[in-house]
Amino acid sequence: MTADATGPADVAGPTDATGPAGGTGAAGPAAGRRTTAERVVVRVDRDRCIGSGMCALTAPGSLELGADGLARPLHAAATAGGGDTAGAGPGTGEPLTERLAEAVDYCPVEALALYSAGDGRRIAPSP
Repeated sequence: MTADATGPADVAGPTDATGPAGGTGAAGPAAGRRTTAERVVVRVDRDRCIGSGMCALTAPGSLELGADGLARPLHAAATAGGGDTAGAGPGTGEPLTERLAEAVDYCPVEALALYSAGDGRRIAPSP
């Protein structure tokens, strides 16, 4: 098999919603939830984040590395109760996309988590 370094899949991972997550043949924790109408909130555990940048490369419309070198979501979530994810209500967050799910799957230290913006349940990785 020959590699073509010019294709976008070589830069940020697979983009076909029907393909396997991570290109390893094994579906990641967010597999099966690619590109849905569900709105999600991305949480970054800044104590775990090492600033690898995989998330920002995979989902540049959702995550970036801040000035401190750590990941941060681009879409702020409106939460109640001191930042508790369960307080996120409908209309907050962003649509769940394949790239966002892959960013969570690719994090080498599992510093990213996806929560439903509607009811606050954890979507990925599995609790």
